Amino acid sequence: MNYQERFRMFCALLCLSGLFFGLGFAVGLPMITLRPQKFALCFTFGSLAFMMSFAILKGPNEHFMGMLESDRLVFTTIYFGSMLATLYFTFSVGGVSGYFTVLASSGLQIMALIWYLISFIPGGAAGMSVLFSGILKMLKPLLVGCAKIWKKFITSVFNWVTQ
Repeated sequence: MNYQERFRMFCALLCLSGLFFGLGFAVGLPMITLRPQKFALCFTFGSLAFMMSFAILKGPNEHFMGMLESDRLVFTTIYFGSMLATLYFTFSVGGVSGYFTVLASSGLQIMALIWYLISFIPGGAAGMSVLFSGILKMLKPLLVGCAKIWKKFITSVFNWVTQ
């Protein structure tokens, strides 16, 4: 595949991972106290799609060889181990013990994904800081608008209830 095709595939997989993460946080997170498996599945598939997007962009062989370098081997083991543990506990362990094991493996997976972002994005933590500050700067007007609408909605509901 040439770079343009890889970049298209990167964007498609990144959007797919965003969809899975969005489902995890919009559907799974509110239900996490009842069924953490919903969040765990969405988050795990989002993590896989996210990792695959960067593998396609850099080239799968080069990306996976980079993950197996000595300074990243611990991360790779924790990341893949947490994803496999999350899937295993989601599908095979039920009841209270399944509840806590799914939550623990999902928490470990979230920490590993943050570590992945810091170690693989060019510039590391500084690059992440610049990236997130740019995203926040772009999203700030949207967030402020949503907060104003939410305030207006809460005020009208409160006025309706108190009348």
